[in-house]
Amino acid sequence: MKINAAQESVSKHGYDRQEGGFESASVVLPVINEVRSLYQTIDAIFEYAGENILEVIIIVCHKTTAEVLSACNELREKYAGRIRVIPQKLPSLGGALREGLLAARGSHVIVMFSDGESDPRSVGDLISEARRNPEGIISASRWLKGSSFEGYPAVKTLLNYLFQKVFSLLYWENITDFTFGYRIYPVPLIQAIEWEEIGHSFVFESILKPLRLNVNVLEIPSAWKARSEGESQMKLYKYFRYLWIGLKVRITQRKRFLK
Repeated sequence: MKINAAQESVSKHGYDRQEGGFESASVVLPVINEVRSLYQTIDAIFEYAGENILEVIIIVCHKTTAEVLSACNELREKYAGRIRVIPQKLPSLGGALREGLLAARGSHVIVMFSDGESDPRSVGDLISEARRNPEGIISASRWLKGSSFEGYPAVKTLLNYLFQKVFSLLYWENITDFTFGYRIYPVPLIQAIEWEEIGHSFVFESILKPLRLNVNVLEIPSAWKARSEGESQMKLYKYFRYLWIGLKVRITQRKRFLK
């Protein structure tokens, strides 16, 4: 993919490309029942990339535990003025991410997760690539240097690999990981797109629509580790939604993706 093509295509459909480069990053973190991991993740974000972080936006909901809410208050005191806690109105993970993305005030926004599955040490690498490619999306990949899964069942790892290969062929893109969701986006781009998904499949939609708009997507290697705390909200039946949105976005006209 070429950045010039991305600029031409997106501008054609009403998105004014971002002028200038990387200035600062907002980080979006949805949280439900992860306490220790939340502390560790936010501390690591500021340790590895603090000078580039404008804010961390923690998204809470009616399922968020009292222990987590207490942790959020402590983190707000520790990182005064740099932690925002926003109650979500849209349901599910996708709803939380969408509201966090719309609230972002940095030039770029990072989507990651508070359960320890997204390695916060990669935040600095994402930002470094965003500085070099400020109009593109930088996406962490668990497959760029072979399998980087820890604590993931072998059968699920194989199915994940096959899924990535199928959609790489379907979209004619040299992308190795469509479903990790650990990425940095230019804020004007992410806020210009008309999003539909509110479930876990938003993670998939949020890379597919930019790809269809010819936005440049680069990958960096990053490891994935199974959560050590809290309960996953991802259920088996939700995977079928991924297939539906993957096919739907592929055949929909590009102009329908923008507000």
